[in-house]
Amino acid sequence: MHTKFTVFAVLLLVLAAVTLVPTLDFPSSEDVSTFIGPRLWPLSLLLLLIVLSATLLVSTRMSQAKERASNAEAKASMEKAPATETGQQADAGQDSATDNVTDSTTEAAGVALDPGFLAANRHWWLMGTTVAYTLLMPAIGFLLATVIFTLACTLLLGARHWAALLATVVIAVALIQGVFSTLLGIPLP
Repeated sequence: MHTKFTVFAVLLLVLAAVTLVPTLDFPSSEDVSTFIGPRLWPLSLLLLLIVLSATLLVSTRMSQAKERASNAEAKASMEKAPATETGQQADAGQDSATDNVTDSTTEAAGVALDPGFLAANRHWWLMGTTVAYTLLMPAIGFLLATVIFTLACTLLLGARHWAALLATVVIAVALIQGVFSTLLGIPLP
């Protein structure tokens, strides 16, 4: 589990670093006639992403170190305990090894059938949806891409009632359109 979190945090840091360079090229509020420049929002989100990704990476590494220490202590205490019957311990070790193989085989085969697969990998699906949104926007337009993106994210996050889905999509599109076009005067693609 630690490996998944570490990989995810590193990928987020790389994504933030790659997108930080073009974001710094956006005009600031001094360059445009608006109160808040086009650079502020993406730069704020990228900095937040960097801080949260670094926090996730550090906390994962600390948790991994604690787990290693507790495993080492448990192993040391097991070595100090006198063995009552060596034959029974060897048999028990073989049984647990067989159980682990069976569990991992069942787990690998059941991934496609497990309904929790989507929920367990939701963060990857959300990242993929965000990439698809970015790629679709120039092709189908901002408004339609935003409606599809919001609907997909709402479904991925667990909403199933049609009223909640509709309300989320309408509110998100209205807020984005209202804030950027009306309030900030930033034209949307």
